[in-house]
Amino acid sequence: MKNLIFSILSLSFSVTSVNAQLFDGIENILLTSTEDARILAEGYTAPIGKTLTYALNSGWATSAKTHKKLGFGLTIGGAAPFVPDVDQVFTPTGLTSLSVPSGSLSTVFGKGGDQELNFSFSESVLGNEIEYEGKLSFPGGLKDELPLGTVPAPIVQASVGVVFDTDLLVRFIPTMEMQGSTFSLTGFGLKHNIMQYFGPLDKLPLNVSLLAAISKASFEYDLSDSTFGGNSTNRKMTFEADTFTIQALASIDLPIISAFAGLGYNAGDSQFNVSGDYSIDYGITGIGPRILKDPISIASDASGVMGIVGARLNLLFLKIFANYTIQEYNTLTAGISFNFR
Repeated sequence: MKNLIFSILSLSFSVTSVNAQLFDGIENILLTSTEDARILAEGYTAPIGKTLTYALNSGWATSAKTHKKLGFGLTIGGAAPFVPDVDQVFTPTGLTSLSVPSGSLSTVFGKGGDQELNFSFSESVLGNEIEYEGKLSFPGGLKDELPLGTVPAPIVQASVGVVFDTDLLVRFIPTMEMQGSTFSLTGFGLKHNIMQYFGPLDKLPLNVSLLAAISKASFEYDLSDSTFGGNSTNRKMTFEADTFTIQALASIDLPIISAFAGLGYNAGDSQFNVSGDYSIDYGITGIGPRILKDPISIASDASGVMGIVGARLNLLFLKIFANYTIQEYNTLTAGISFNFR
């Protein structure tokens, strides 16, 4: 049991380490025109926003049953969304300064292997038209290096019974730092058992609840130590996601096992930024470096209906659970929880 708990807790720290790998080499796209760099960044990182949305909206409940007043629980686990094949590659459109010989590129969750791309564009600098050309190395994906081909999101959640058969749910992971990156997560939710409104039916081992929850995750990757783009200390990449879920849950809760299912709707907005000052030297005689400030800012969103099925093994106050959410990115969630009252 000690090893199981340690393995689940270590997921929170491994996520920070894995996230640091997600953006390795992506700064090379700044060599091309600003608009084309944005197109490449948007295509490469698009699945991250969806992954976070569907992961953060998973695992909020392992049963429709709520605590008695002032009863409480602690859940520790992880949610792993599976990236479909269609989102492991992207075909950039609207490029003006470079071409993609293969026609498509890997997203961050696609196959590995860098691709060399030729670029050529011009910009006006102090009234003079400057021609820039060269090669850039576009990073491959991390599919073969990631567990299950995705980035699992950690779940550390507390719940407490308040009034009217309602649980208050709280998720919190304080800011963790590793390999030049930081990760943090917060979330709040409510789960309300509506069996109380059906008279004597609330004596059955059947529970029906409504759940609503919001989450916010933030990831930051420090680029100040990178050899790319000069020596400015304010360079970084940030990724933030705000998510929302509403679910209708039903469970049969027996002394040893619980089985539950649900339907709901998930939504999330994400923001990816490359910020700071970048001084890019193209080695052109008589021409100084190209200066960029806060070159990339991309907003995206994801939403859709979901269905969930799961089971929980009840061993006194210890619960072991697993569930599977069917949605755009199907998600496996598993872990343990400690529940009292």
